[in-house]
Amino acid sequence: MTPGAFLAAKRGERGLSLQQAASATHIRLEHLIALEADEPELLPAPVYARGYLRTYARYLGLDEESLVARLHQPARDPRQDIGLGMLDPRPRLVLTGPAAAAVGLILLAGAFTTYAWRQIEADQRGTIVTAPATPAISSPPATPLPSPSPSSHTSS
Repeated sequence: MTPGAFLAAKRGERGLSLQQAASATHIRLEHLIALEADEPELLPAPVYARGYLRTYARYLGLDEESLVARLHQPARDPRQDIGLGMLDPRPRLVLTGPAAAAVGLILLAGAFTTYAWRQIEADQRGTIVTAPATPAISSPPATPLPSPSPSSHTSS
């Protein structure tokens, strides 16, 4: 006889309903039904199945440990045993603090380089001067040199 059938038979012998057992043990009705149907996989985790079985057996005045030992439990995913369920795969790219700092520095360096490049181009455009049509500074008109006077070269 399975543990669930044994529990149902003992409950029936005592003339108790599932609702009475649920209210006395504070175990949800669905969980008691799963225990009596030998479907512990319907319970949240194997640890709950063992705990509910112990409480229910104690309520019915039965040996708890022998029922827990006979409880069959199918192999389950260990992540579900601790209540995590199926985990999502990790993302391939994770932006950590150092990575975010590096990206920020690269963006800052790029912005500074762009700004400096534009300033240099603007300065070069301002220094290129085209030759004016007329010279800005006019030179004084050429004056002839004074000619030597004849009286100063005469010899007596």
